[in-house]
Amino acid sequence: MLYRSSRVENEAFPRQCLSSRGTPASPSSRGLRKIVTYKENISILDDELQENFRVTVQELEASGGGSQAFQVHVKLPVEKVRLIRVRSLFRLKEKPLPEHVHLKMDEAPTDQYRMLHEEREGLSANARTMKIEDVSEARKRRLFSPLTLVAEVARYLNRSCLEAEQILASTVDGLETIVARVNEFNEILYDWVIPHLFQELYEIKEYKDEEEQIIELVKVPERGYYEVSAKPTLVTREQAYPAYAEKSFHLDTYCFDSEPEHHLLPLLLGDDRVKKVYFTGMLTHGQSDFFIQYIDPTSHTVRSYYPDFLLQTDDGQYVIVEVKADYQIEAPVVVAKRSFAEKTAAASNMTYFLLKASDAQRGHYEMIWSPESREAYLAEVIQQHMDSSGE
Repeated sequence: MLYRSSRVENEAFPRQCLSSRGTPASPSSRGLRKIVTYKENISILDDELQENFRVTVQELEASGGGSQAFQVHVKLPVEKVRLIRVRSLFRLKEKPLPEHVHLKMDEAPTDQYRMLHEEREGLSANARTMKIEDVSEARKRRLFSPLTLVAEVARYLNRSCLEAEQILASTVDGLETIVARVNEFNEILYDWVIPHLFQELYEIKEYKDEEEQIIELVKVPERGYYEVSAKPTLVTREQAYPAYAEKSFHLDTYCFDSEPEHHLLPLLLGDDRVKKVYFTGMLTHGQSDFFIQYIDPTSHTVRSYYPDFLLQTDDGQYVIVEVKADYQIEAPVVVAKRSFAEKTAAASNMTYFLLKASDAQRGHYEMIWSPESREAYLAEVIQQHMDSSGE
């Protein structure tokens, strides 16, 4: 089942995206299809399609089918790598409460909560946008009274209602102002008011717990092979690159999610700076121990993330490479994965790198080899995303 963000009030999603209106036409009957959806849904849909069905929005729209089942065999001995898993532990200590807490309600951001109604010619990122309309007023909202707001804050902070009322009433902002802002966008209560009060009430001390593991890049299946569905055009077999059999292919067949990933592999195989390269983003349902746990920003649950590539450079260093669609670079789930992956990589003496799909497609990955270039590239990518989002 595909989940829907609790902050996206499109009751028809994802059913709407997969309905007859949104179903991709076959090559013989493809015509103009108009998709009416919400901007955040596209990113959620794409992420969930890849997690559950190993297909992207672009492929779903363009293909009309065409996937086949491939038998994938594990090469022995199984490739192993050292990985240090990082866990964060926290300890709370109560702080003396200031006489007047200033929540700065006028500074609470709201752009991310606005609901934009968007009409496009298709689902893909480059589909022409026909209309964008702010329909935030149509969102489902809970209307708080001062009494119910106090009760909600007390519930989250584990304080008595009387104490919560005293704290809110004594704020610089005032209880009535807080209620008005929260009723405009309920999310402000949980993303701004409660976290700010929590910081005023408690001091948090973080402790790191690190566990070293020697993990297998793939588990040997009981029946001797895995069966993976993929488009034939996105499948690479070991026998196609006999000269690189020792450099890659921990599986005899790689089934890729997208053309940029598929295009990047032979470039890395032919790069003298790469000693080993493995496509690790293929088996994502417990068949590999090479995963990174992260907290999903939408469901707030712990999930497992399987990066696309693991490289070993000629000097023995490991680099984890993730290829992501350009428009998804700053999606909340991608940011969460990157944050946890960077911590795991740093603890394991590895490097994590996020590469735009457009750059992978044109073979532009030179920035991987230099720390300064990696940092500059990521900063540029984020700035480009911010600029395009503001247009």
